[in-house]
Amino acid sequence: MRRPPKRQKPEQPKYRCRDCRHSYDWHSKALDGHLILCRCPLDIKTENGKWCKFLNDPQCDNFIQRDNGTQ
Repeated sequence: MRRPPKRQKPEQPKYRCRDCRHSYDWHSKALDGHLILCRCPLDIKTENGKWCKFLNDPQCDNFIQRDNGTQ
């Protein structure tokens, strides 16, 4: 009996909304204290920041790396 080929897992995005310069208004703490929601002025699905999105969402086409003051 022949074994089916192993399925490859889809590649995880390298960055998330929390890494993007456009994300703002981080709010709503989880039970362990970290923030889980943000807004994005360029996201069409959330009507350009009218609605919240998760900080853990994968990066979009408008992604620009956040500086974090390291340069």
